[in-house]
Amino acid sequence: MRNKLFKSMAAALAAMVFAFSLSGCAKAATSEGGQASAAKPVVYTTFFPVTDLTSRIVGDKMEVRTIIKGNQEPHDFELQTSDRAEISKADLIVYNGAGMEGFVADLRDAVGDDSRFLDLSEGLTLLQSKDAAGTDHATVNPHTWLSIKNAQAELESICNKVSAMDPANAAYYRANLESARSEFKALDERFERELASVPADKRYFVTSHAAFNYLADDYGLKQVAVTGISPEDEPSANQLATIADFVEQHGIGTIFFEGTATPKVAETLARTTGAKTSTLYTMERLTEDEAALGYLGLMERNLANLMESFGE
Repeated sequence: MRNKLFKSMAAALAAMVFAFSLSGCAKAATSEGGQASAAKPVVYTTFFPVTDLTSRIVGDKMEVRTIIKGNQEPHDFELQTSDRAEISKADLIVYNGAGMEGFVADLRDAVGDDSRFLDLSEGLTLLQSKDAAGTDHATVNPHTWLSIKNAQAELESICNKVSAMDPANAAYYRANLESARSEFKALDERFERELASVPADKRYFVTSHAAFNYLADDYGLKQVAVTGISPEDEPSANQLATIADFVEQHGIGTIFFEGTATPKVAETLARTTGAKTSTLYTMERLTEDEAALGYLGLMERNLANLMESFGE
């Protein structure tokens, strides 16, 4: 009798353990499935300024991944086949537009769904690449983000797009927009206030990369570019001579270059004219430390460096 009772209890206990293990498996499967179904939408952004602006809006509600990283050159970047396949799965692909990212047209064709793309240049007034020294290029300048005013419009475009994708979090995205907008507006006003103190005939700046048309247009500055749109462009001897004459005639003491490596042409021009070199950030290629400053921090450095050059 006692043995029978013991066997019966053992069987019951085994059944309970088995049932519990099944329940645990079921819960685990539900949990894993729940995590998969609740996974954050994936947003691919083309390069640093696009990533910075997008991240400010989506916060922790979406996963932001950057396509062009670190020291890669956005103008000439080519998307690998394996990368294209992965990026094509994204919920949203945000890019600068205005001809900046040459690979986007093929990517759009591969994805076949325009609703999953956001062109930040749409709705902006696009400028031709031109400068004060007459070394104009008859092409659209794609460096729209170097205008803080444009960046504010781009923040709103991102907010509108992700709010339509994820209406449950629209209030969150709108709050992030308002927070970002106040910071960007404050810096824009600082640019206007400080640059207004520079006499009109002193508002020239010479740069090795014709990227700053939008910034110059915002604040009544005059950019003189050593090269064209791409930092890889090599100026002709005539262009260098024209700019050297311009620098000497206007008493310009600084030649600006991009990033941490001074291009040979800027160094040559600086030696020829007796000017020094300094940095203006286009944000196309950055070190980790530079990227850590964010869009606003890098634009603050641009303002400081411009004001220093105007004070010479």
